[in-house]
Amino acid sequence: AISPAGRPRPCTRQSPRRRPMLVAALPLFQLSLLPSAPSPILHAPRGPVTVSRLGGSAIRMEEAGNAVHVPSVDQKSVGGNVVHQPSVDELNPPMGPWYMQSGTAYAEDSRQYRRTVYMHNEWVKHRSSERFIKNLRTIGKSGVSSALGMELSFITATAVFCVVANMMFHGYQDFTGAMHPAPLASVPVLNTIKQLSLPAFTFSIGMPALSLLLVFRTNTAYFRWNEARTLWGGVVNSCRNVVRQANTFFAETPDAEDLKDVLAQNTAAYAKALRNFLRGPSDDATFRSELMSIVTKGQMSVSQVDACMAAKNRPMFMLNAMSAAVRKANIDPISRSRIDASISTLVDLTGACERVFKSPVPLVYTRHTSRFLATFLLFLPFAIWPAMADSWNHWATIPATTMIAFFLLGIEEIGIQIEEPFSILPLEALCNGAIAATIDELVSAKRDPTAYNFPLKAESDLQLPMGAPSPVQDMSGVVVSTGREQQMLEKPGLLSRLRGGK
Repeated sequence: AISPAGRPRPCTRQSPRRRPMLVAALPLFQLSLLPSAPSPILHAPRGPVTVSRLGGSAIRMEEAGNAVHVPSVDQKSVGGNVVHQPSVDELNPPMGPWYMQSGTAYAEDSRQYRRTVYMHNEWVKHRSSERFIKNLRTIGKSGVSSALGMELSFITATAVFCVVANMMFHGYQDFTGAMHPAPLASVPVLNTIKQLSLPAFTFSIGMPALSLLLVFRTNTAYFRWNEARTLWGGVVNSCRNVVRQANTFFAETPDAEDLKDVLAQNTAAYAKALRNFLRGPSDDATFRSELMSIVTKGQMSVSQVDACMAAKNRPMFMLNAMSAAVRKANIDPISRSRIDASISTLVDLTGACERVFKSPVPLVYTRHTSRFLATFLLFLPFAIWPAMADSWNHWATIPATTMIAFFLLGIEEIGIQIEEPFSILPLEALCNGAIAATIDELVSAKRDPTAYNFPLKAESDLQLPMGAPSPVQDMSGVVVSTGREQQMLEKPGLLSRLRGGK
């Protein structure tokens, strides 16, 4: 906002409203009522790393270009590419306690902390036999209970109303165990109501249908998540292929080397442009800063950056820039067609990502499932109340209802959260580690004349027989020469010249 004096006004953010939480629900969610200190889970890197601070979020990158969790605010630079992937301890995201935010705000803010990339240590911890105790101990910190606090509170309030109303109509028991008549029994109209309850048979009939709806909902959402991850796996592989093919087909001249650098940087920028499209306008500043870092290397112009930011489809703009670099290279048509095929694959993958992002699960299905589940849970306490007669004033109805609502709402919430998969996929780790860092390594290795000049076997280790000819095998056991060919290999220096490519 701009003030009348022409100065920018300070940006103010309204404090999120507090969320009410009923006392009846405290036994289940007592762990989430007080903010707790982060419990860091550190992972030692396997190789040398460089750490820098940026943006209040963190990720740890292995030197091979893979990312794992670190619960700090540090950032890492791999191959000259800054990784801004927010990845911290999921149980204690730095967003403040959940009851200080609305459920929607908490659910949206927490998505950035679910972009996990597993390595060996994470898989060992993931399949640990202690996971049951740990997950039960941290149930109060669950993202489901934090995001659905209002809904759980309302359903718990319904259970409280069911118990209190039946005490008024049916009678109640004091702490000494003595029974008292219903306070409303003397009211002429209300004395006809004996108890507020529903037959459990009704819910037994509806439960299978609700289960099918929830299972289909979560399965469909997971298929979308899996497809999105598969598509980005194809993006990673195709980007690597473009640079690998450029290393093979481009001439080894100064102009060709410059074009190769431009193609490599445009390829890395394409992946970040696709991430920018899938993340939305909130990622624009980060994407522009990444493009400007390429400008500082002299491999992209400021006008290209401005044109890319102004383009309606930024990924396609970068793909066109890649095609332009290939067109300028003086390579034969067959090699050009092979690189163009890889770029065409990237076009297909871009369209597939757009399809997943722009097409949700049919809204009528999502709405009907939500209505069915909400109605089922609101009336559930009245079906549970008769079965809890052995408890004091049927009070067990309250925690039983809250627990069932927590798990059923959690299933539906999981389906909603992973239905749009790109905001929970580790796209920063894929762009900066799996693509950009690998591309830099491919380009640098190509310029090292000794990078891939590995001898098959030292000549001194090859013991050629001096008697009768016998087959000569390479390191894999394949026969490379026999008889007369072997005698030719025994000539001084011939073997080394053949293996040296001379």
